[in-house]
Amino acid sequence: MKTTVLLLRHAQSEGNLRRIYVGHSELPLTPLGLEQAKITADFVAKGNLPRPDVILSSDLVRAIQTALPTALALGLPILPDPALREIYSGCWEGKSLDDLAALTPECFRLWREDPANSRPGEGESMRELYRRIGDEFDRVVKTYRGKTVLLVTHATPIRCLHCRAVYGTVERMAETDWFPNASFTVLTEEDGVIREERGGFAGHLTGDYLFRE
Repeated sequence: MKTTVLLLRHAQSEGNLRRIYVGHSELPLTPLGLEQAKITADFVAKGNLPRPDVILSSDLVRAIQTALPTALALGLPILPDPALREIYSGCWEGKSLDDLAALTPECFRLWREDPANSRPGEGESMRELYRRIGDEFDRVVKTYRGKTVLLVTHATPIRCLHCRAVYGTVERMAETDWFPNASFTVLTEEDGVIREERGGFAGHLTGDYLFRE
């Protein structure tokens, strides 16, 4: 029985706009991000993707704000899920990318060039996140077998699940793109096989509404 998982990256946040490494820290959506969330809700409600039966969201505010318009449009509750949080980044949290490049150049270089073996800010390693988000994906599929599930999460967890579906390993993380804010990645699971149907789809966002970090 096929299960469909729609991964939605949160809309533009203050951290994205200001180029701040946010991790588990709390920064809300920007005005543009709030508009992206509404456009995304309209896109889903009009049936442009499989209609979700359930919505799970990272419990961080930028993800909840992204999920809310879709939840209201579909009449579904948002189930907060801490396992869908962004990677925890220790002392990097709240610092600008420019500052990190100057303060911790080797750690920053590894994160950019060999992310599979990185541990941003001495926090959670990429391998630990890969296991965390992979385990949560498996739990979701088992719990909601045969349904369509919307998971509202963050850039790095989505990159990990993309790697898992396409390559079967975190080792090729450096080859993966950063998908846009408010983009969809569509995965299916059937008989233990995970496939990516769409990666980083943002066709519902046009002109100024498409923001690439």
